Amino acid sequence: MAISSLTNVGLAASDTNAASSSSASQLAQNFDTFLTLLTTQLKNQDPTSPMESDKFTDQLSQFAQVEQGIQSNKNLENLIAMQSQQRQLSALSYVGAEIEAVGDTNWLEEGGELKYKYNVSPEVPRLQLQIQDQEGKTIYSEELTDVSGLQSFTWDGKNNSGVEQAEGAYTLVVKPLAANGDTFKDEKGKAASVAIGIIGSVDSVDIDDDDIYLRIGDVSVPFSTLTNVKLGASGTEDTAGDGSGSDEQDEAA
Repeated sequence: MAISSLTNVGLAASDTNAASSSSASQLAQNFDTFLTLLTTQLKNQDPTSPMESDKFTDQLSQFAQVEQGIQSNKNLENLIAMQSQQRQLSALSYVGAEIEAVGDTNWLEEGGELKYKYNVSPEVPRLQLQIQDQEGKTIYSEELTDVSGLQSFTWDGKNNSGVEQAEGAYTLVVKPLAANGDTFKDEKGKAASVAIGIIGSVDSVDIDDDDIYLRIGDVSVPFSTLTNVKLGASGTEDTAGDGSGSDEQDEAA
C-alpha cells in the first residue's frame, strides 16, 4: 500500500494562524474606527475646553498592548504548527516497523497469523478467547484457565475446523468466565476489566488534521495508541510517547 501524500503536511500551519489573522484583522478595523472617531472629536472639540491628551494616549497604548498579544499568539501558533509537522514527518519512519498498540482489531494477510496481547483482572479463573470476522461472526474460539497477568495470543488464521481464513480484519474478543463457565463478576457484581493490544508491521501512514494513523493492512492504528515500536532497520525498540500515559495501554503492551 502506498504511503499517503505529504501534500497536507504544512496545512496545519495556515489553519492555526487563522485565529490570529482574524483577531489582527478585527483589531485593525477597530483601530481605524477609533482613529476616525478621535479625529472627528478633535475637529469638533470646544477650543475653550480641549480634550485631555492623556485619555486618547492611554487608548492608543491599549491598542498597542492588544496588538503585541496577538503577535505573541501568532508566534506560539507557528511553533505548535512546526512541532506538528515534525511529528508527521517522523511518523513516516515507522513504515516497516513492528508496533504494539491498544486495540482489538488486526489485519490478517493470506496465509499469515495475528498477534495480540491481553490482560484481565487477576481474580478471573478462566476465560474464552474468540476471533470474529468483519461481520461479527465468531470463527474461532478456545477456553483457557491459566489467565493471570499479561498474556500473548497468536492466532494461526484458521477456524476451529482448521480451515484457513481469507485476508481481512479480525477482532479478538476476551470473555472472562467464572469457575462454573458463567460470565465473571466480582463480589460487587462488576464485570472484570479487560485490556487488549495488537502487534503488527506498519505498511503505510495516513496523515490528516486530527491525528496520524499507522496502517496495518486496512486497519488504521491511531498514533496516540502506540505503546511500543520496534524499528525494522535497526531492531531497536522505542516506547511511543503519545501512548505511554495510560494504565490501560501499559497493561495491553
